[in-house]
Amino acid sequence: MKKHVVKDYFTGALFALLKKKSFHSITVSDLVKKSGASRASFYRNYESKEQIVDEFCRQVFGDVFEEHPINVDNIRDQVRRIFTRIHDHYEELLLLNQAGLLNYIDRYVFDGTMAQINDNQVLNNKYQPFFFAGAASAMIKAWIEFGFQESPEEITEYFFRSLKGYMDYE
Repeated sequence: MKKHVVKDYFTGALFALLKKKSFHSITVSDLVKKSGASRASFYRNYESKEQIVDEFCRQVFGDVFEEHPINVDNIRDQVRRIFTRIHDHYEELLLLNQAGLLNYIDRYVFDGTMAQINDNQVLNNKYQPFFFAGAASAMIKAWIEFGFQESPEEITEYFFRSLKGYMDYE
């Protein structure tokens, strides 16, 4: 069986189990049973169940910034696409929030935001990229914690209203 297929089985098993159990009560045996894969397959791919969460967050949040590079001509559309891609994982992200695991997204949102800012050199001092990367991470986590009450389009508007006065983006 291909490595990515086995990883998909374990990721699916983890999220299915999170609907019924707390993260800390889920065991490797639970994941093996639910996924239908072997214990050896688990340990060939992961050192811990936390690594499944980290890899999921890297795929959702790390890859989204690479897939949607921002420049001054497309910033609003790309930010909306980023929020849309995050919203595509609505159910899983709500489960991570309920499990108290949203901290796993911080590194990927922060690094992705920093890369976008640095690539475009849109801010005017060395501290602003850190400020905006932290704010982006906090805003995304809040959106998840509030249960995605706003659509991707609405949260994009909140995002840009929050930027007014801090940077010239249009």
